[in-house]
Amino acid sequence: MIDIQEFADKVGIARSYQSVTGETVQISEQARLAALGAMGLPIHDPVKLADYVARSEEQYFTRMLDPVLVADAGARSFTLLRTPAALSEEAELKLTLTLEDGTVIKDENPLYEAEIADYKTVAGVEYDLRRIFLPSDLPLGYHHLEAEISDGSTQLKAEPLTLIVAPTRCYVPEVMQQGRKVWGLSVQLYAVRSKRNWGVGDFADLKDLLKYSARRGASFVGLNPLHAGYPANPDPDMVSPYSPSSRIWLNIIYISVEDLPEYVSCYKAVELVNSPSFQQKLRALREREFVDYRQVLELKLQVLRVIFEEMTLDDRRSLRGRKFIEFMEKGGQSLLNMAAYDALQASLYAQGINAWGFDSFPKEYRQADSPFVAVWRQEHEAEIRFYCYLQFAAQEQLQEAFAEAKKRGMLLGTYRDLAVGVSPGSCDVWSDSSGVYRRAASLGAPPDPLGPNGQSWGLAPMDPYRMREQAYQPLIEMYRANMRSCGALRIDHAAGLARYWWVPPENPPTNGAYVQNNMHDVLGIIALESVRSQCLIIAEDLGTIPQELRDALKKYGMYSYKLFFGERAYDGGFIAPQDYEPQAMAAVTTHDMPTLYGWWKNLDLTLGEKFGIYTSITAARLAAERRTAKQRMLDSLHGLLSAGPEVPRFADDIPEMTPALVKAIEVHMCRGSCALYSAQLEDFIGVEKPVNIPGTFREYPNWRRKLTMNLDEIFSRPEIIELTDAMTAARESASTH
Repeated sequence: MIDIQEFADKVGIARSYQSVTGETVQISEQARLAALGAMGLPIHDPVKLADYVARSEEQYFTRMLDPVLVADAGARSFTLLRTPAALSEEAELKLTLTLEDGTVIKDENPLYEAEIADYKTVAGVEYDLRRIFLPSDLPLGYHHLEAEISDGSTQLKAEPLTLIVAPTRCYVPEVMQQGRKVWGLSVQLYAVRSKRNWGVGDFADLKDLLKYSARRGASFVGLNPLHAGYPANPDPDMVSPYSPSSRIWLNIIYISVEDLPEYVSCYKAVELVNSPSFQQKLRALREREFVDYRQVLELKLQVLRVIFEEMTLDDRRSLRGRKFIEFMEKGGQSLLNMAAYDALQASLYAQGINAWGFDSFPKEYRQADSPFVAVWRQEHEAEIRFYCYLQFAAQEQLQEAFAEAKKRGMLLGTYRDLAVGVSPGSCDVWSDSSGVYRRAASLGAPPDPLGPNGQSWGLAPMDPYRMREQAYQPLIEMYRANMRSCGALRIDHAAGLARYWWVPPENPPTNGAYVQNNMHDVLGIIALESVRSQCLIIAEDLGTIPQELRDALKKYGMYSYKLFFGERAYDGGFIAPQDYEPQAMAAVTTHDMPTLYGWWKNLDLTLGEKFGIYTSITAARLAAERRTAKQRMLDSLHGLLSAGPEVPRFADDIPEMTPALVKAIEVHMCRGSCALYSAQLEDFIGVEKPVNIPGTFREYPNWRRKLTMNLDEIFSRPEIIELTDAMTAARESASTH
């Protein structure tokens, strides 16, 4: 009988961890067992578990080669070949290495030339573990190694090994390597207002925002995750960009319908949009304080469907048709699954079924590769092609916006955000036939200052063991997709690169368990895709981060994340931005925190008490701490001569945040040592209400609050021009010191 806790150790489930405060916290045995159970292991049946472990070990040795090896470029690497000890040492070993470009390298030698590093008896069979050394001059990329052994009476063939040769550093623009420091804006794309959009910021707005930002000296525009949502789901609260349906495909709500090439040629669509009733609806949607996702999607899908039905968009005789067909061919099964999921979900809702996730689909449709889904696909081929077209349009417009940014000379241009996971009922999980996603646990975080009760996000974790069995293909596809059409990628909750906090459904978030990731492999894959896409990587390393990950992120050239409000000295004062880590992006606040105006007004504390996040006693204590923090902020500004005479020295003399104080803070941050600085656009224009209040769901309209001004109005204001000029000058000054 196996010791299940020792087995959990081998699987990579931690027994303890270091908290943010440096305290050693023990993980409960129950939580560790639950994590094993979430991986699909029969933890409550010792006999079945022992049998599972024995079969797994036997399969590992009979496979001969590992499924994947991530090797550092230029290093002398080797892989292990597991062979039965009974084989003759004179047996012939044939190795075939097929490079990504099709080049084939063959090698034939007697088996005895493969050095034996170890041996082990498994299921009564003794195996030798032999080292197979690989060339150190292999090109970067995804290669495949095959092995065959023949000793006359026995012939063995190993399953191929995927050899990933990866760089040891991510891409960084040369001017940043030389010390240039840049700034940019961060914005929730859906929150952008303009005179022409349909009530939600879209890719045409993004193009305009990039133009305006480039003129003002910004080097990037950082966005919320653009991942695919649930266009058929009528629930107004199921709109979080951090709980998507797919992290590979895009949210179709961001399509600018009137900017599609086929729109102007489609008389029926133009007539519909220009009708008085349609225009009245658009005006109402633009004027609303919060995004009405449902109404916006209904109007967009109505017109997009007219365009698709009226225009021949998949005709190989036209350039446009060939582009669309090529897009579908490149998208492959993944694109078809996304389109089928959206089409099927819409069909089920139309039948009155509350199909919020695939668990609520009829039983025969709950797996993407089921024969019933195959039949449904055939019967609804045109509808699936329509949803493929929507992805085609979205990707094309995102690429056009990025191309505009590069044309305008922006160093990074579009800066995308990768969410930490997907919903358990999502398309990505529905399409997963290999068991990579595990739905019997939720991703989260242990207690820390931002979440003293721990966090559980309702996202399905990815099993590191299963991921490795798949040669990391789902991970590669995801990172590659998110590095398209952008110059930088932010990885949300970068702690997951080393380990994830799995929370069993029966446990509170405090009682989870850390499951180790294959950190070296994951970082290597990210570095490879980063170099190929020329995409800078920013790792959001806030919260409980192991030191070995911090060291690895720095080594791999990934940029850390520094929040002004989180950078405090032992005496409670704010650390000077000039003393921040240079290989980092700095920001004052984020989408999960109050705006500058809201923070100064204590609006987050007022709302927190209203929604039950804080008791009145806690809110009062935090308000007292906030008063002190305001003064320490002013001390920091005046101490470094960043604040002008228009900014008072005492917080009690500033009842509300002012444009002068905002300017002082932004310039103060731009003079700092971090290579990147990101400012929130809402802080430029005095927005008080937050984007998101963590810990709330239906209590507050999270992910729906818009900006309070149109883009053209924002960037024509003299105080914005003056502010951005000062920020650009401060960054240039910081670059030379």
